[in-house]
Amino acid sequence: MAEISSGLIYADILTARQALATYKENPRIKDIKNIAAYHLQQAAEKMIKAQIYRSGHPYKDREMYTHNLALLIAYTERNNIAVYIPEHIRKNSHIITGWEAGSRYDIHFSVRIDTLEKCLEVIEEWYKSICRKLK
Repeated sequence: MAEISSGLIYADILTARQALATYKENPRIKDIKNIAAYHLQQAAEKMIKAQIYRSGHPYKDREMYTHNLALLIAYTERNNIAVYIPEHIRKNSHIITGWEAGSRYDIHFSVRIDTLEKCLEVIEEWYKSICRKLK
């Protein structure tokens, strides 16, 4: 059975937090926001997958090989897997999914700092609410 540690998720959150702090200190380093976006998407993806893995529901690895948050959410709903996903993440899952590749490969990629900060706030609270279950 696959597992995702709470430490890996926390590392993504910490990296995003540090990247945003760096950008606020020096806004000329615009690409650092991309690092934050990527790691926020990764944290969200890992929290969904960790809950699926811990649910005990049988899953096919092929269905877990995606970065698409909306597909992962649909998978939990289709299979009646009880997971906690904040409404902000559900509502913006298509946008946040785009941060995985867009932040690394699209030279025109840009996300507003307040959008990233809001997402970080939601993800940090989400992490706190589920991390005890992941240990």
